[in-house]
Amino acid sequence: MGDVMNLIDEGRLKRYFRARNKIAFEGAILHITQHATGFESLFLEEVDYLHMLYLIKEVSKSFKFGVLSFALMLNHLHLLIEMGGANLSEIMECLFKRYAFYFNSKYNRKGHVFSGSFRSALCLDDSYLLSASLYIHLNPVKAGIVEDPAGYRWSSCNLFSRDTNIASFVDYTSVLDLLNLDTQKARVSYRQLLEGMRKEKLPDTMKQPKATEEIVKAFNKALNDIEGLVLPNGSLSECQSFEHQIQALKNKGRLRGSRELEIRRLLIRRLMNMGYSIPQIADRFRISKTAIYNTLNLTKLTM
Repeated sequence: MGDVMNLIDEGRLKRYFRARNKIAFEGAILHITQHATGFESLFLEEVDYLHMLYLIKEVSKSFKFGVLSFALMLNHLHLLIEMGGANLSEIMECLFKRYAFYFNSKYNRKGHVFSGSFRSALCLDDSYLLSASLYIHLNPVKAGIVEDPAGYRWSSCNLFSRDTNIASFVDYTSVLDLLNLDTQKARVSYRQLLEGMRKEKLPDTMKQPKATEEIVKAFNKALNDIEGLVLPNGSLSECQSFEHQIQALKNKGRLRGSRELEIRRLLIRRLMNMGYSIPQIADRFRISKTAIYNTLNLTKLTM
């Protein structure tokens, strides 16, 4: 992919959702979005939704990737998946071509069903993984279709928010375990986070360049507002004090301790994942661009 650090520095990688130069590797967790052409619909009848779900299940088995969350909307869809390899383009090509063939054959039409290349956002930390799942499930609410996200039939939300042991191809426990290893308690927390995030103005991932940043901000606010939410491994504890940690490091001035430098490195990488450029990050920390590179302990980042 070349010198990604230089691309970020030059401001050429402004979007975390990528239509080109997508990043994928074994174990990667990706938030996938795809849209119909123009103002057309992807699903005209109930059986169309069912067929897409069938294809997602079959393709996930064939290519050995995990499905963590999904939402099928009238003219677009969201998938949260865990890669079993580095074959993302092959997977999506298979899924969308098979559905397009079905759709065109059924409705006796020709031409494209989907609008260009799909978009993907890499989940590099638990905060975005959780917030992406919540955002996906809040899509029907954002669209004004339902008031209760668990009441929308064509998403996986019911598995996350209602006490049920229905067999599913969706690996929902991988997400819930981030909240609590007790699935029942995790569902309580997930419902609380859904309610908290639905109060926020959520972005359009197809149109807003910094959609992922806004999604994480909404998640962090909802997380901070839930009193007594206990996480099993502390993986999200730093999210709640993200801005405070940046301010604390700025107040210290020159850093000498290895722990402080490690915290700065973590915060810098998170800001990069959110789409900030190197100059913007340097400005936030009030340090030079050279100090940013030195903190990361590299001059080039290849993927």
